[in-house]
Amino acid sequence: MSARSLRTTAYSSREELADVLQSIFVSELLVPSKPLWIVSPWISDVQVIDNRTGNFSGLLTAMPQRWIRLGEVIEQHLGRGGSLTLATRPDDHNRVFTEFLKRRTREIGRERSLRVVMSADLHEKGILTQGVLLSGSMNLTYNGLRRLEEAVHLTDEDDALARARSAYRDRWGEP
Repeated sequence: MSARSLRTTAYSSREELADVLQSIFVSELLVPSKPLWIVSPWISDVQVIDNRTGNFSGLLTAMPQRWIRLGEVIEQHLGRGGSLTLATRPDDHNRVFTEFLKRRTREIGRERSLRVVMSADLHEKGILTQGVLLSGSMNLTYNGLRRLEEAVHLTDEDDALARARSAYRDRWGEP
């Protein structure tokens, strides 16, 4: 793959972005990153895996035939041995999601695998796994995924991953 850019100004571009996100999160369920970083000034429990046809039913325990939400994917990611650093803004909207994640990780005994960092000045956006970096203008919200015009970049280039990993580790830390 190397590098790819997506601009969401048309319906097809939005579906292409949805496919990229779905691929990233399906990959995380198969081989969880240690750590996974999600940096999003605004974040919600958005739909990220389309299992309405049952294509991914084997990935999650009793995965229902419906859209699977980000919180469910993160919970499974952590339960499968992954770790997550989530950076977002200290806003009530974001706290609803981060408190939900903290509560669920406590319930499954994986609270040490989750690190939530808040920064009022956060503007950067990115998802960094062991193998790919998705970065650009998109927040992980309904508006970011389905409504607003966004520009995102996807890369698996070793140098870009190493630089992002170093920057994220220095700025946001690891669980």
